[in-house]
Amino acid sequence: MNPRILILLALCAAIPAWSQATGAGSPGTAGSPGTAGTAGTDEQADTPVANDGMLTPPPVSGQAYPILTGAEERTNYLGMGVTANIAYDDNVEGGYTGVSKGDMIYSFWPTVSLNRSSPRLREVLNYSPGFTIYQPSTVFNAADQNATANLQYLMGTHTEFDLSDNFDRSSSLFNQPFSSTQGAVTGGVPTQTSGALPPFAERILNAANAQFTNQTGDNGKFGLAATYSELNYPSQKEVMGLYNATSYEGSAFVTQRLTRRQYLGANMAHARIVSYLSGTDNVMQRDNIFGFYTIYLRNLQQSTLSLSITAGPEHYSIVQYPEALLAKWAPSGTVSLGWQAHESSASASYTRAVTGGGGLPGAYEEDGAQAMYRRQLRPTWGMNLGVSYSLNKSATPQYAFAVPGGHTIGASGSADHMLSKNIKISFGYDWMDQQYKAVVSLSPIPISNREYGSITYQITRPVGR
Repeated sequence: MNPRILILLALCAAIPAWSQATGAGSPGTAGSPGTAGTAGTDEQADTPVANDGMLTPPPVSGQAYPILTGAEERTNYLGMGVTANIAYDDNVEGGYTGVSKGDMIYSFWPTVSLNRSSPRLREVLNYSPGFTIYQPSTVFNAADQNATANLQYLMGTHTEFDLSDNFDRSSSLFNQPFSSTQGAVTGGVPTQTSGALPPFAERILNAANAQFTNQTGDNGKFGLAATYSELNYPSQKEVMGLYNATSYEGSAFVTQRLTRRQYLGANMAHARIVSYLSGTDNVMQRDNIFGFYTIYLRNLQQSTLSLSITAGPEHYSIVQYPEALLAKWAPSGTVSLGWQAHESSASASYTRAVTGGGGLPGAYEEDGAQAMYRRQLRPTWGMNLGVSYSLNKSATPQYAFAVPGGHTIGASGSADHMLSKNIKISFGYDWMDQQYKAVVSLSPIPISNREYGSITYQITRPVGR
């Protein structure tokens, strides 16, 4: 991750501030390895929102829907711990050798978490370096990194600045705070396609977002946002048929509160997505003009439920030397649902858009859907379910580097149990099927099954009192 971004986040953490609540709820950063649901009972209760200002609807909030249930959310604590994980995957080398071969995978994750609130600032920081060992495929052994940061600063009574960054360097798709199909469900249209995801290959993911919002009057609000994301595969030999990519997006929105629970607005966005091919680049630019509508079917302190619809025209253009420029219009949009109650949380979204990146060359018409559900069965027991689906069809089949496209389907389930205030065990199952015949690193054996178990020890201390 760019060191300047981390320095900026650290400096901002020293400013005493707090934000208005966003429509998507708190970002899912509390789910870092060993942090979900492990905060002690001596933590301070949530700081109240400083005013009863407008919410920022999920289509333009820049945040994911909450992963944790209301009973699990904590604030004003410092946590330190460690997670040990053991897993078995039946298809570690299938994408490289064409032979289905199982591996035992051992991971070790130290964790540090800070969650602090004051009347004008909320700061959530998580850092988890990881160490992963494969047997017998030791070529995949790696030291991984995962860091998330979110700062929300209330500059004035109704003026807010939000800065977030998520960084992941991993040797495995599954070595993340949550499995590949849990969390990160948002209400907005994604900039890059989800693309094809090699389960076992070193990759670097980094996404940074800055947003400024201001409430104008009793029922009006506007905002400006800038987003940067990077996908980098250090070893191209591990990902034959996939490519590095970066994206930049700037947007502006206005929204009007129609009633206490209904919001109507418009969003304009410009994005540039670059895929770095062999000897040339694929550059895609797109401009969107979206209208959106959000209704909070339930908006209480104990339970929230919102439905959002975003739709509008999209103009995109693609340049890939020496191919001719391609420019077209297409419809685009997202439907999303978010729910958080005392013992349950759930979110789901469906998106149709033309986009690029995600490791794939060219531009793609993507239909994508994902959903997650968490349930607190008992005070010490919890469960997670997740599904994801993406279908990508090439919008540039005439280009030299064109990949026809394909689909990715994933499903996962897990359960966790608090043995004591400081010790938690988890176990689960992940399944993934990726059908991309033109992607060499995925086509030989596209299906992967993984079973895993982990134990976490964590201590927490209250801060900010």
